[in-house]
Formats: sequence, C-alpha cells, structure tokens
Amino acid sequence: GEGGWCMGYSEPGAGSDLANLACKAVLEGDHYRINGRKLWTSDAMEGDWIFALVRTDPKAAKHEGISLVLIDLNQPGVTVRPIRLISGDSPFNETLFDNAVARQDDVIGPVNHGWTVGKRLLQFERSTHAGVNISGAQGRVADDSLAAIMRRYLNTDATDSGNSNTRIADDALRARLLGYEMNSHAHRLTQRRVMEEMQARAPGFGSSVVKLAGALLTKERHELHLSALGQQGLGWDEIGFTSAELSATRTWLRQKSLTIAGGTAEVQLNIIAKRVLGLPD
Repeated sequence: GEGGWCMGYSEPGAGSDLANLACKAVLEGDHYRINGRKLWTSDAMEGDWIFALVRTDPKAAKHEGISLVLIDLNQPGVTVRPIRLISGDSPFNETLFDNAVARQDDVIGPVNHGWTVGKRLLQFERSTHAGVNISGAQGRVADDSLAAIMRRYLNTDATDSGNSNTRIADDALRARLLGYEMNSHAHRLTQRRVMEEMQARAPGFGSSVVKLAGALLTKERHELHLSALGQQGLGWDEIGFTSAELSATRTWLRQKSLTIAGGTAEVQLNIIAKRVLGLPD
C-alpha cells in the first residue's frame, strides 16, 4: 500500500476503561488543536495517519463528548516513541500530541459521538484478530504443524521410530495436544459459521467470542511448543540453540499479549455476557 494507518485508542489511564480517556481536541476556527498521548499504538512508527479517540466536550458524561478524529502523523506536534517488549520486538508505541493540528472536517461521524464509531471499528479489528474478517486481512489461530514439531523434540515409542506420525510418549503432553487439536478444530468450524453469518451484515458481538477463544488457543499452542522444547526452550542467545528454538521462545513471550491486544479477555467476557448471552448487569 501507499499509506499506513494506526489506531489511537488506549492511554496511560484509559486502557480497558477506554471512556476515561483524557487526550483532548479543542476547536479553533476550522481546525482542532490536540494535546495528550496514546499508548500501545500498533505500527505508529510506520504510520502516516492515526484515527484517534479524543475528548471534544470535557463537560459531557464519560462515554459522551468523545470524537474520532483523523490526525496526520507527519507534523511537528506529533512524537512517536517505540515501546520495547520483553520478547525483543517493538510493534507498539507511545504517541504524543503537543499542539498537533487536525482539520475540522477530519472528524469521522458526528462530533461528540466517537464512542459509537470507535466501537464499530473495534468490531472490525476483533474480526481480524478472530480470523473472520470477510472484507480484508485475516488473522490465523493455529498451525497444523504443531504435532510434528512436538514429535521432533519429544521421545517417541521405539517401535514407531521410523514413522513421521510416531506416537508422543509423554502421556500428559499427548493429552494436552489432543485437547488442543479438538478445540482448534471446533474453533475453525465456529469461524466458518460466524463468517457465513457476516455475509449479510457488519461484524457483530460474536466476533468477541471467536477473538477470545482464538487468543486462548494460540497461547496454549505456544505453551505446548515450549513444553516440547524442554530446556531448548529456555535460550535467549545463539550459543547452544537453533534460530528456530530462539524464535519459539520469543514468540511464546509475545503471544502472552493476545488476551490484552484488541480488547482484554475481561472486556470480551463482559461483551459476551451482555450482548451475546443477554445476562443482566
């Protein structure tokens, strides 16, 4: 593509409680002046524009008085600072606005109704995380090679040592792998059903179900992978470890963020309880 975009939602004091955001935009003539900061802005270091939730009416109720504004990242009032993660990667950033400017007509949707627009955008984002986005990028939950990877690192029955489908000798790990594969297959069927339902309408709250289940499955997959590696899954530098083993350790650490990124597990459970199951508050 010719341009990069990112989302400015979370702030240091407004993560899961997003309506508590403090980044403000003040209308001055035909433009807004924006001050504040956003946290965990994925790919902001490569972005050209950010669509940010900002407070445009500080006197309104918490969920009101918020607007979604497009902001050009290539201006003097914007600073992007990469956040280094424990895995060594840094896709996330802190984005600071110091008298940054956005045009008045770069508000998406009605002024002070950005909460509604933002929620719809998050449904599309979660659809991508869940692998059910029918209009764009797809996320993936699992790789069918997990069993083969585990067999390479675990002891197998001597009678089947020449067979690529040898039985994993460790009973506990074999049971965990079987449970994972059954749940993964059920998840793929659910993905297919949700995608069929979405053909006739925009993403719904069902995307939270698939997103949460997919995140938990992916974390379990990498837990199993590391368990199979044993002590070879403890490496951090090149001495005594292959590049694949080092990559597995870093990936395992990175995937811990899946129940936070795109909406925490707790937020998804609340959405499922209220909007899918219809449970009382």
